[in-house]
Amino acid sequence: RIARTTTGRTLVVAFAGSYHGIFDEVSVRATQRQRPVPGAPGILPNTTENIIVLDYGTPESLEIIRSRADEIAAVLIEPVQSRRPDFQPREFLHALRGLCTEQGIVFILDEVITGFRCAPGGIQELFDLRADLCTYGKVIGGGFPIGVIAGTRECMDALDGGWWDYGDHSAPTVGVTYFAGTFVRHPLALAAAKASLLHLQQAGPALQHQLGALTAGMVAELNGICHRLGAPIEVRSFASVWKIFFTEDHPLQDLLFAMLRDRGVHIIEHFPCFLTTAHTAADIVRITEAFGAAVAELQDSEFLPRRVAVTTLAFDAATPPVPGARLGKDPQGNPAWFVPDAASPGKFARVLA
Repeated sequence: RIARTTTGRTLVVAFAGSYHGIFDEVSVRATQRQRPVPGAPGILPNTTENIIVLDYGTPESLEIIRSRADEIAAVLIEPVQSRRPDFQPREFLHALRGLCTEQGIVFILDEVITGFRCAPGGIQELFDLRADLCTYGKVIGGGFPIGVIAGTRECMDALDGGWWDYGDHSAPTVGVTYFAGTFVRHPLALAAAKASLLHLQQAGPALQHQLGALTAGMVAELNGICHRLGAPIEVRSFASVWKIFFTEDHPLQDLLFAMLRDRGVHIIEHFPCFLTTAHTAADIVRITEAFGAAVAELQDSEFLPRRVAVTTLAFDAATPPVPGARLGKDPQGNPAWFVPDAASPGKFARVLA
């Protein structure tokens, strides 16, 4: 709405694989001919008339945007898609940023997932980007419902009319659009956001760095389990976001999630997962042990194949699994890797046995 107000154009570009919430206009899928269609029953076809969905990260998408630039109000981007956390097209994003600047298109980053998780400044800091508009949520509310829109003065003026004073003859200098909501400026959510932001500020970038290292270590251990068991499963991650992928299609493979729940680890089928500073080293051990047992049970029940014989991987003391890992011993006296535990300052968590 802001982008259409400021540009006077109507078309919005989104990318296949992105998730931008449940509003009808962004609940859209693309056909092979790039024709947008409603993403679910009950969504009217006319809600997709001003959206085009392109492949993410391809030169062809850049050319399509360039060819239709005079129609496009905004490009809406989930920079690292929660459904594909291992795909991180930095060069594409920089090329797209330049194209939007050149053509007067509003460059919108959806950082509801990546914001504050990968770095204090989110993807904009990590990838050295600058958005015209950016959306935040989840992390910033510390668990409370909240959404934040941030942007340039040119874009945000569409909400309040730009510079003007009360009590005299001045008036908004630019046109405004409608903006409101039931939970806008809710006192409890704002208090939670203030507490979360102060905590992030005090902890500094080390919080995200340590949490990312813990996540990378856990993911390496989960993938090591899949390798040793010969299971067609991969775990992929970005910062503290991780997701389970099946590399083959087997009818009953989704029983993995039920077997994890049976062992006290709740993961929603095919959704991204998030490691947080509230998770302890014991939690990570429990997750990895439950995962290994669930995968083995799937194979024993012949719901998943066992592609190779079970083997024990050699321990290479010269090759840490993640940057900054230190060599130590586990409670049984076996060699193991450790990184600083974000949940317990001054202590270390095992990341790869």
